[in-house]
Amino acid sequence: MVENLFEQNLLWAVLAAVCWLFAARGARRLATRPHSRALRRRARLGLVLLVTALLTLTVRAALGVALAAETDWWGATDFLLLAVAPQVIVGAVVAWLSVPAYWRLTGWDRAARRSGEPGTGAGPGGPGTGEDTADGVADGARKPTEPHRAPTGDTRPHTTNPAPAPARLAAPSGRGTAALTRTGRPTTTDPVPTPASEAGTTAGTEAEGATPASSTVPTPAPSASGLAGPTGRGTTALTRTGRPTTTDPVPTPASEAGTTAGTEAEGATPASSTVPTPAPSTSGLAGPTGRGTTALTKTEPPTTTEAGTEGTAPAPAGPTGEGAATLTETGPPTGEVGSAAQGDVQGAPTPVTRSAAADPRLVVPVRVGGVAVGLGALFTLHPPAPPYTAFLVLEMTLLALAASGLVLVQQRRRVAVGAPGWRPASRGRRLVRSLAVVTCGALLVAGGYGLAARESRLPDRMATAHHHAYDTGGGPGPGAAPARSVTDLTGPSTGAADRRFTLTAGTRIVRLASGETVDALTFNGVLPGPELRVGIGELVEVTLVNQDVTAGVTVHWHGVDVPNAEDGVAGITQDAVRPGGRHVYRFRADRAGTFWYHAHQQSSTTVARGLFGALVVTDEARQPTPSDGVDRTVVAHAWSVGDARGGGSPVRGSGGALSGRNGLGGDLRTAFGDDTGERRERVAAGTPVRLRLVNADNCPRTYTLTGTPFKVAAIDGNEVSAPTDLDGTLLRVAGGGRYDLTFRQPRGAVRLTVTGDANAGAGSQGFEGCGEDGAYGTHGTRESPSLILAPDTASEAPAADTGAPLFDPLHYGTATGPRPLTPGDDGFDRDFRMVLGNSVGFYDGAPMMLWTVNNAVYPDIPSLLVGEGDLVRVTFLNRSLDDHPMHLHGHRMLVLSRDGERADGSPWWTDTLNVAPGERYEIAFRADNPGVWADHCHNLDHARDGMVLHLAYDGVSSPYETGASTGNTPE
Repeated sequence: MVENLFEQNLLWAVLAAVCWLFAARGARRLATRPHSRALRRRARLGLVLLVTALLTLTVRAALGVALAAETDWWGATDFLLLAVAPQVIVGAVVAWLSVPAYWRLTGWDRAARRSGEPGTGAGPGGPGTGEDTADGVADGARKPTEPHRAPTGDTRPHTTNPAPAPARLAAPSGRGTAALTRTGRPTTTDPVPTPASEAGTTAGTEAEGATPASSTVPTPAPSASGLAGPTGRGTTALTRTGRPTTTDPVPTPASEAGTTAGTEAEGATPASSTVPTPAPSTSGLAGPTGRGTTALTKTEPPTTTEAGTEGTAPAPAGPTGEGAATLTETGPPTGEVGSAAQGDVQGAPTPVTRSAAADPRLVVPVRVGGVAVGLGALFTLHPPAPPYTAFLVLEMTLLALAASGLVLVQQRRRVAVGAPGWRPASRGRRLVRSLAVVTCGALLVAGGYGLAARESRLPDRMATAHHHAYDTGGGPGPGAAPARSVTDLTGPSTGAADRRFTLTAGTRIVRLASGETVDALTFNGVLPGPELRVGIGELVEVTLVNQDVTAGVTVHWHGVDVPNAEDGVAGITQDAVRPGGRHVYRFRADRAGTFWYHAHQQSSTTVARGLFGALVVTDEARQPTPSDGVDRTVVAHAWSVGDARGGGSPVRGSGGALSGRNGLGGDLRTAFGDDTGERRERVAAGTPVRLRLVNADNCPRTYTLTGTPFKVAAIDGNEVSAPTDLDGTLLRVAGGGRYDLTFRQPRGAVRLTVTGDANAGAGSQGFEGCGEDGAYGTHGTRESPSLILAPDTASEAPAADTGAPLFDPLHYGTATGPRPLTPGDDGFDRDFRMVLGNSVGFYDGAPMMLWTVNNAVYPDIPSLLVGEGDLVRVTFLNRSLDDHPMHLHGHRMLVLSRDGERADGSPWWTDTLNVAPGERYEIAFRADNPGVWADHCHNLDHARDGMVLHLAYDGVSSPYETGASTGNTPE
């Protein structure tokens, strides 16, 4: 569940960033649309895109909360604080300010209201549809319609919505009429039509063939009176409204005897349109003698006066003249955007409409939302290391600065686009601007890429002052213990060794028993290295000789709690042994069990090529084996055969595709020892058998034992208390882990085989690494090695059942006595939490998917500080896309719980705990082996890419250094 939620968080973070990028771009460019219809369409498209962006943000936030709830909140604190919280705040502001502003520009609200008005049409282009009205039309305004012409002989214009005839007074000796209209909403005044024979015309009619600029219909208005204008042939108009409007009178041709107020010459684009609105109590007064019609127009601001063309104010007509005179009076602004007088739908949007589309309340929240979602995606793909408070303050500060700056910029932009005569930039200019933006963006990306790559490079020398930072786990800080050096923490330096071995490391081509060849690194010329068997309590002395391994070599005793100086980690407990050099290890094996040894200098490559072997510590008292019994060590490893690449050139292979540089190439084939095929051994019926399984690879390996019931007698060299019989159960052994199986040979054959192996073949090529879809290589294993034990060669072992249940150590066996490592009333002395995750970034100059501990990689992961004798608890949470077999050097760990479920079987001791994606483990250990210890993922490709930290005892330091110039590269 956690793995799926983590994947979904990554996916939706990127998806939300893309949606908000387009939404922010659309909001910025909305006011530059060339036509009113295009602006309205873009507003509708922008609203849909913005709602989609808000939905992606909602899903993203829900996934972050779900991940936090699934991981007890602390496992997703970074997502909640840095990716979810700021985005939710900005999203709320967008829903509050930007969505309503978009809605007003779409015209959908007016269309909805008009469709419900009584007496209005519902067809396309009708008064109730809003389809043919100019963008931003105020309520009550309508586009002018072509006047209906009377039959032949009647040239008077007809109106479609007549109102009660207003009372009129005789005008002194005038052929025109005068009209004053006052309404509370934008409207126009239509004087009563006059006969065509009169020299003057009715206010509101258009010249023959002209496009109407102001269409008027006789409409009663409150307290409106018609006044006779001075003698003249022009028209004077005054309109007073309570909402913003635009009056665009057009000069009347001189040849005409009289004109209608607000009409335009033939072919002119209409600038004002009015719709008849019933209103009470209108009176007409006679004006002075004149041939024209006098109309007085009074508007309350904001208003724009246009005369034929945008940005040109008409000259008022005098008392006597051929033209039209217009008087405009402004009043307070209102919330309506534009009027019908603001332009035809095919014309450019008016300044008022553009100003509304460039409103900072519409644009700025969306653009800030884009910044917030972008930062959220960045913090999701590359989350910072804790504590997160400073990053949260930084993020909120950046958003506040972005909002302030964008408000100032958008205010200036609004003034610019709202100015009369403003036109969008030419296509060529826009192209140049786009190229400049793309070029600057590319330079920033390239510069950021180079800077990040350079900053990620590991120093040439790193002293151990590896502990540049400590995680104290709630305990006291450093400085309380006396100073000691790793070089003082050695094994017994005197006394004769009980067992002496020499391991000579060299390069050679080795032919496996099954016939394949391997370009290998070997100990003593064999693959795997020779098995070392010692008795419990014996003093062991091993001399390491480097014959010709150019990179150097060390030996680490995996699972054996040796003194710190004998641990064999290059750059921490010793220097790597150069070609021709040697190093002596001395230690006592104080616990019986199955262990193994391997190189810990460039271990991701040297182990893959063969520098490893089995180490068995026996205790005859606890593990009685008759002289005729069988005790077999089965070391499983995926060898690079066929087209293998010498020198360990790292390419994609085992360990999961996301590691970036995995494996050795060639065809990876799993072998038991040096045999990739089937091996048969004769074992008499009734013989006690102990099979020691060692997984010498990165990924978990799944085994089956068929043909007999069996017991899991030991895990990682630790005996299981009161084990019970298992039959047909699958056994999944962690990378670097060991299981001991015991049984008595039956009369038939027993088969040990691998049924799931992500380390070999196609199983290693999955995108999610070892456990893709929970299969662990079962879908990619072409053929598997087998060990068949039978009383005779004719016996056939039953086939493996891949659908059998999986062995669970959490409830296996029975505890005897009190539970170990039980804390007292004061609880644990130290308590650490480790979130195992993924991050997109750079490591040592290379881009890759990083494997992180608390969002950091080596050497930036703080060391776990402990004091000698401390009882320590560590919680592992894996929210990454791959398994992590966590290996603590020098100590063994007791599993307390998994996913909140307490361990209630035999005490589950381990030194290599596989934490699968989504799993959460609590473990405990006693800090009883002082030193500086490696604590890392034993998927050695992950360790090579930075999934390494240290367990540091207070007062202990190391004189050794790591880095390219030192020759010490432990992973």
